[in-house]
Amino acid sequence: MTAMDRTLVLYGEGAREAARRMLPKVPDASFVPAGTVREAVVKAVKDGLAQIVLVAGMEEQTVVLGGAAGLLESITLDMDCGVGLAGEVSRAATVQDARALWEAAGKLGPCGRELCRRTAGELERLAAETAGAPQSPIAAQVVLLDTPGDRMIGMYGRMSR
Repeated sequence: MTAMDRTLVLYGEGAREAARRMLPKVPDASFVPAGTVREAVVKAVKDGLAQIVLVAGMEEQTVVLGGAAGLLESITLDMDCGVGLAGEVSRAATVQDARALWEAAGKLGPCGRELCRRTAGELERLAAETAGAPQSPIAAQVVLLDTPGDRMIGMYGRMSR
C-alpha cells in the first residue's frame, strides 16, 4: 500500500476539480467533500490513514478553527500587517471581505499561508487527541483556494512518512 492509498483528500465547496488536478495519483475514492472535517479526522485516525489534505477556501478553514471572530485579525497582526489593517479586518462583514482587504494590502500570500498553518495544526491536534498520543499519527496538508476554487493562494503542511 502506497502513501497515496493512505491519503484522505477533503475538498471544500467548488474545489473538487482543483483537488484532483493537484493530486492526480490519489485514488478517486479518497476524495470526499469537506463537510464535517472533525468527523473525517477521527475516522481517518481510526482507519490508520497516513495523511489528510484539505483543499478549501477561507470559509471552510475558519470553520475548522472555530470561526472567524478574532482569528483573521490575529493572523493579520501576527503577519506584521499593522494595527490599521488588523482593525479593518476585524470589522470586515464577511470572510471574503477580510480576504479582499489582505489582497488589497498585498498581504494575501503570507496571511493565507498562516491560515493554512493554523488549520493544519488544528487537524493534527485533533488527530493526536483522537489517537490519545502526544504527536499526530496523520500528516496534515492544507491548501487555500480563491473563491472560484481554481487558484491556489497558499499552502502549508507536512508529508506523510
